[in-house]
Amino acid sequence: MKVAVLGPAGFGGSHVSVELIQRGHDVFGVSRHPEKLGKHNHYKPVVLDITSASILELIDVFKSVDVVINAFNPPYGPTVYKTFVETLRRITIAAKHSNLEYFVTIGGTGSLDLGPAHPYQSAADSRTFWLAYRRATADSEAATYHMEERIGLGSPMSSSMRNYRSARQALLTESCTDEDKTTIKDTETAVIEGPDPIPDIPLAARASYMFFEGNTTFPWTFVSPPAKYIPGPRTGRYSVHFDCVPLEPEAEQRGSDNEYDGRLLGISVADLAVAIADEVEAKTKAGKHWSAVAELPGEQERWDSYAKLP
Repeated sequence: MKVAVLGPAGFGGSHVSVELIQRGHDVFGVSRHPEKLGKHNHYKPVVLDITSASILELIDVFKSVDVVINAFNPPYGPTVYKTFVETLRRITIAAKHSNLEYFVTIGGTGSLDLGPAHPYQSAADSRTFWLAYRRATADSEAATYHMEERIGLGSPMSSSMRNYRSARQALLTESCTDEDKTTIKDTETAVIEGPDPIPDIPLAARASYMFFEGNTTFPWTFVSPPAKYIPGPRTGRYSVHFDCVPLEPEAEQRGSDNEYDGRLLGISVADLAVAIADEVEAKTKAGKHWSAVAELPGEQERWDSYAKLP
């Protein structure tokens, strides 16, 4: 097939692009700098600023492919919410009018519901969930290093994330100092009591699901990664969940008063790329909101966040 990937050099987009190319599909990478992925006979870079592209420009790209995968994320900034939602609005309209076989969009964990115990609430509504997410990120070297890469190694925010991980590690090994306890308390109090701790991109991804829910005018699927979506090895094995945040049973809480502690499931970016490529080929989840989880054998190692063509 011919598949356009919006954001082919990003975290999710680079891995799904490489996965598709390795399966023999022709990938059209669409972004401002699609050449960052590398060169391959089955890869065609298409230079286009997605955030400013018109609907007609997007249709012109989409009409030459069978499938579009939206892995686009705008750069952070004061207008990132507006940019995300407005850009995806144009992308969705273009997809609707391009006679595509399939449109796949990658959302975020915040879009997933919290289940029957919390009706009408998604992960992005819950500070309790967000605290468990922050703890799970800190307890994973792969996740922490990935966030440091994204935010900027050595920046004040990435340094605070590393300090929080170090303090959490000291707590888990019962070697926690007073300084470590202060770091943990300050970080977690900010999540529970401070200004809204959930960034704009997860909120925008959640809002964008409303473009798709109940929409029968074109074939789409909406995949939201689980909470622990991190760099790691490709195992090729995964299981699928629909609509709700994938969680371990409550018995896995390990004595915490936070109902999500120790229960957040995950998947490597490489294995989610496998799941997405499988769906591109099989098209069994049209009109569905889903996630996928897998084992995380490399969670305590550092991995490259972005895939490259050889």
